[in-house]
Amino acid sequence: MTDTWKRLVEEGNDSYSRGKSPEAEVKFLAALEEAEKFGEDDARLALTLNNLAAMYHEQGKYTMAEPHYKRALDIRIRIYGENQNHPDIALNHHNLAVLYSARRMYPMAENHYKLAVTMKEELYGKDGPELINTLTYYAQLMKVQNRLVERQMLAARVKTIASKNENEAGCGSGCDSHDAHDTHDSSDHGDSQGQKKEGSKKVIKVTPVA
Repeated sequence: MTDTWKRLVEEGNDSYSRGKSPEAEVKFLAALEEAEKFGEDDARLALTLNNLAAMYHEQGKYTMAEPHYKRALDIRIRIYGENQNHPDIALNHHNLAVLYSARRMYPMAENHYKLAVTMKEELYGKDGPELINTLTYYAQLMKVQNRLVERQMLAARVKTIASKNENEAGCGSGCDSHDAHDTHDSSDHGDSQGQKKEGSKKVIKVTPVA
């Protein structure tokens, strides 16, 4: 059972990386069917749900992505504990924040950004480079709401963290500032007229199987 699930997830990841979304969806749905057999409180089920949600999110199928993200989060909270900081829980808060931003559900998005930031601070420290992605997109959310002072504060913090970690690592322009734990990294924040902000982009990295 585990081997079948792992194969389907890896095949789905490969199909998606090659731009074959319909094929990837078939594989992820089949992987979900297998993962359901592991039980409701299994980390493999949460991973599969998150991957499927991330794919739908990338395609703009927000109403299809949301329940899978939420279910993945619920499972991870049951596994790791509601008050326990864990990278996977922070990941789901980040993903839901980006999703709600795209749907212009700004209060809900902000709540999840705050939770993701707080959790990452506990996990990695207040200057951890893992914060950069979430803080960057949180700043974009402030921008589209015309909360420019808060946006500037967040942007300044991103710059400080990036500079600090670049100096410590000594890696110069080759540093990767993206959080390796963020399965769906997207700047799909709409403006108040229902249009995407100029220069927005989407990047998806579905979670590999360990």
